[in-house]
Amino acid sequence: MQVNKVIKNSVAFFLIVFSISITNAQSTDSWYKVFTGKIGNYTATLHLHKSPKNYNGYLWFLQNQRPMQLYYTEPLKQTDSIIISANNGAMSIILTGVLKEDSFNGISELSKDNGTPKQDVFELHPGSEKIFTPFSYYHTTGFSKLPPALKNESTCDFTASAIWPVNNGSTDQAYKKGIRQMLGIKSPVVETGKWLTDDKNRYIAEWKKENGKLSPKEASEMGLSLSAEEENRVLVMYENEKNITLANYNFSYSGGAHGNYATTLSTYNKRTGKKLILTDVVNAAGIKQLPKILDQVARLQYGIKNNKPLDQNEFLVNKIGPSENFYITGNSIGFIYATYAIKPYVDGEINLLVPFTALKSYLQPGIDSK
Repeated sequence: MQVNKVIKNSVAFFLIVFSISITNAQSTDSWYKVFTGKIGNYTATLHLHKSPKNYNGYLWFLQNQRPMQLYYTEPLKQTDSIIISANNGAMSIILTGVLKEDSFNGISELSKDNGTPKQDVFELHPGSEKIFTPFSYYHTTGFSKLPPALKNESTCDFTASAIWPVNNGSTDQAYKKGIRQMLGIKSPVVETGKWLTDDKNRYIAEWKKENGKLSPKEASEMGLSLSAEEENRVLVMYENEKNITLANYNFSYSGGAHGNYATTLSTYNKRTGKKLILTDVVNAAGIKQLPKILDQVARLQYGIKNNKPLDQNEFLVNKIGPSENFYITGNSIGFIYATYAIKPYVDGEINLLVPFTALKSYLQPGIDSK
């Protein structure tokens, strides 16, 4: 009962939508910045990655440390604003403000369970360099169509971006190695920005070559099924004084009803540069207990009030095992499950956050220390 109470008190859900007015304060088209401060009564950290026409990243709150992925949508009509959204449940916040190089300030609008919105101010400023690792940010995008003679309107879209450590310390070298592995860069001397551009050119060239073999009749009959899209991003998901989690988000579409996507995580100890595995965080006894704890987390997160097995409550499994795809916050360990792994595609990736207090004596020494 105590574990269940702890988990229940830690479960919170958010839907974040940002309406941001952009000034001319930004000096480049692509950058990575961390903003921290207050959004209403919430203490927030925003990991924001800017590419020429897009924003990506993660937002998390001190009160609930489940990182929420940001999504960019179309610019607002007849304004200089954009919309970024992050979906994680039944609380919603709309932030309307001005983003400058050294601040993001404005008005927040908070509502819970579709209740009456409550307005408040928010004020975010660059995060401390003593806590957050400096990264540069590379970005490339490409687009192609088939030759008019094929009479097919299918298109090919490619987007790739990646953070890259600014410094060359031992931990920075560990991050560089991890980023290369995420992107599939085999040479340690290849410049990341050039590799992304070369990968874009290769992808588009292969698409054009493959579909260029079709006759106009074949191409016409296949319609938009020849369309292809690839998106690959390496972002900062979460960082505090002790650990940092890098996220590799990949989306791929090559015809069919929908594309497939997944987020792969790598969590590092910032002092040693070691990439952590689950046994570095939870001992053997704790790993045995995690399926039971994850069952409780899932039931609370999805409002399951009966005692039926999970696979009778819209899950694809009746037991959730711990995943090596995890992140560590200041008070919790989170597990990310790919689409179809434990729930249907429509539910997207599943993010289950287990508070350290629910793991009691199962944590490895130093994991939950401040």
